Amino acid sequence: MWTAESVFVCALTLLGRSPQSFPPTEFLETAPAAAGVSRQAAAYVSREAGAEHIVLITSTSAFMNARRSQTRCSDVDAIREIAGVLAHEEWHIHHGGNEEGAYDAQLITLLAVGTPLDSPLYHKVKRAKETVLAAERRAARAPVMARGR
Repeated sequence: MWTAESVFVCALTLLGRSPQSFPPTEFLETAPAAAGVSRQAAAYVSREAGAEHIVLITSTSAFMNARRSQTRCSDVDAIREIAGVLAHEEWHIHHGGNEEGAYDAQLITLLAVGTPLDSPLYHKVKRAKETVLAAERRAARAPVMARGR
C-alpha cells in the first residue's frame, strides 16, 4: 500500500507541481466533526492558530484506490480526482471561501489533467457544485431570526 505522501506527490505531479510550490498540506484519515466539515468532504482549508493549510482526507474512495494501486500513481482516475480536490482547496487558500470559484477551478483542472467532459467524475463534481450553490442560495434566502425575542 502506498503512503498518503506518495499519493499526494502523484496528484501534484499530474498538476505539474511540487510539494514546495503547493500550500502546506496535512493528512487526516477523517475530518473532525467539531471542525464543521461535511462528512463527504475530501479536503478542507484549516485556519487553526493562524496557520492556513490544506487538510486532505485519506479515507476517501479515490485516496484509498490510489493507495492500493498495483504500481505507484497508476490509478489515473483516482489521482485525477485528488488533483481536482487539491486545485479546489488551493483556490480557497488564495481567494477565500467562495465555493463557485473553487468548484470552477476544480472542474477546469479535471479537464486539464485529461478527465473527459462526459465522465462520471466530471459529472460528480458538477453535481456537487450545483448542490452546494443551491444550499448557499437557500441559506441566503432564509429569514433572519429576530433578535431579543
